[in-house]
Amino acid sequence: MWKRARTSRRKGDEEHGFNPNDYISRMPDDILVSILSKLSLKEAATTSNLSTKWRYLWCQTDCLDFDANDELDKIAVDSKLRVIERPKYINWVNRVTRQHKAHTIDEFRICFDFDKSSKCAIDKWVEFAISKRAQKLELDLLENGEMLRQTERNYVLPTKIFDKSVRLTSKRRSLTFPKTVFSKEIGIKFLKHLFLKCVNVSEEALLKLLVNCTALQQLSIHGSGDLVNVKISGKALVLKYLEIVFCFGVKLIEIIDSNLESFSYLGPGITIKLDDVPRLQEISIGEGYSGFENNVFGQISCCISHLQILTLDIYRPEEDVKFVCIPELPKLRQLILKIGAWDDDSLLEFTSLAKACPKLQRFVIQLIWMSPAKRRRKIRHAAKHPHQHLEMVEIVGYFGRTSDLELVVYFIENAIALKKLVIDPRYQVLERTPIGNDQLKNEKAARSCAKKQLEPRRPKGVDLVIL
Repeated sequence: MWKRARTSRRKGDEEHGFNPNDYISRMPDDILVSILSKLSLKEAATTSNLSTKWRYLWCQTDCLDFDANDELDKIAVDSKLRVIERPKYINWVNRVTRQHKAHTIDEFRICFDFDKSSKCAIDKWVEFAISKRAQKLELDLLENGEMLRQTERNYVLPTKIFDKSVRLTSKRRSLTFPKTVFSKEIGIKFLKHLFLKCVNVSEEALLKLLVNCTALQQLSIHGSGDLVNVKISGKALVLKYLEIVFCFGVKLIEIIDSNLESFSYLGPGITIKLDDVPRLQEISIGEGYSGFENNVFGQISCCISHLQILTLDIYRPEEDVKFVCIPELPKLRQLILKIGAWDDDSLLEFTSLAKACPKLQRFVIQLIWMSPAKRRRKIRHAAKHPHQHLEMVEIVGYFGRTSDLELVVYFIENAIALKKLVIDPRYQVLERTPIGNDQLKNEKAARSCAKKQLEPRRPKGVDLVIL
């Protein structure tokens, strides 16, 4: 007669709270920690209740992402909840940093509505991340979790943190972190990715970042009120990706003799100087209300010949915009346009940008509207222009207006190599507040309209995807 096999118990099983049939708990700690790192921080922490074996495993994870989306959604609806939720968030982060056991971490992310009133807590967290040799540090301090605040209320990035070596006082050390962490000086040479939103970064702080963070590859600054001049120069810098967004005090961005590969700027019209940037292959830019202030193409002229990806943010296109001075972009593979499209005015003028890219493979146009208008009029047709290499076209924010349809018809008729046409009717204005019934009805109607308008027009061999 078949009998259940006896499971031998190893010494120490009982004292560690093992179930003899729990083979997962018998895995090496490094494997278990790797598994926990795939969970959210809150999910990983709950595993401490499984057994004594699991109690502190989550404290060794190398990704500390303090995401609080649910709480931020509530604050977006009722800002009064900020007073209640902020202390809870601070206590959560402090509790985790006190218990954390690993000597190093890969990522440290703060994502909550904080201003300068929480400076003391944020300073400690930044110091903690650097002391743990974090490779990625993100401070996402957007108001209500979704918008920029008045810059004078922003948290200010302390310059001293990014000195080459800093010793914390014994008082600060004992209050916040394990003493063993501070047996050596804090090093910032491991930081590779830095993302700052609603954080004021002074020119002094930026200079220290660039000089002392010798491994820094990616820098993103949103909504800083202290920056005026941004200067990047010297092949010694390993910086590859630079993003400056809505820093309204910036007057000049100068990038000279640099290994930069990707540059993004969105904000008022400013002076941009690019020179000797042979590796710069990706640019995202939008200047001023129209997006084309200060001769955008002239400002990026030094890299036109080798540019491969270009994103243009044209929030409010001028009625008489004429693309008569567009230079040829001989190596451009991807063209992405973000356009404010409230009215049903024709968008065919923007196809001239695609015509200037003889090697274009992917064209994306993102239509951003609050309440789109529809007008009854005949479909216009632009002059024919064969796009020999264009394989994918994406129309995001498609609503079924005449202007939307005539844009799709243009590419169906002219993109000789077209393989895939993606239509996304979803609302493009990102908000934390729940999507209303009217918006849902609009999306449903747009999706139905897209099927009715485009399926009969779909060329043979082209994959039509309606999201």
